[in-house]
Amino acid sequence: MTVTYTITDCPLGSLLVATSAKGLCAVSIGNSDAEVERKLHDQFPRETVVRSDSSLKALMADVKGRVEGKGLDRKIPLDLRGTPFQVDVWKEMLRIPAGKTRSYGDVAKRIGRPTAFRAVAQACGANPVPVVIPCHRVVASGGKLGGFGLGLDRKISLLAAEGVQNPRWTNS
Repeated sequence: MTVTYTITDCPLGSLLVATSAKGLCAVSIGNSDAEVERKLHDQFPRETVVRSDSSLKALMADVKGRVEGKGLDRKIPLDLRGTPFQVDVWKEMLRIPAGKTRSYGDVAKRIGRPTAFRAVAQACGANPVPVVIPCHRVVASGGKLGGFGLGLDRKISLLAAEGVQNPRWTNS
């Protein structure tokens, strides 16, 4: 399989998007192009990985818009690789409306596994396409932030771009 990717700058750092023949398979935000490229190669160690900025221009614009809080409801074909449980969690996260949050427990209940809130948190952490599958909209009980693989400052920024604010959260 070939994975094609591109990188650009966004308000949160270096943004990488990657696709397979089936759809979007990776999104990463990091402090440098080298960092997000390394993550991509780690994620797909056996695949051929090729950079193609021109062929992914429209997709990149779409994902970058989401980082900025725009075009949040557009559908993007996805190539999701995970356990059946992870895929159920990721599909449920796609149902969380922009500008809203749900707790890990809420997501667990909605997929019919009410006691699996810790496993939901792990599935959020394994999300291969953050921003597009909005794991940033999943928070701990009581509105606490919980974790976020791209960093809590980025989670706060993504939520703020969607109009979600909480005075207990800071961006410092």
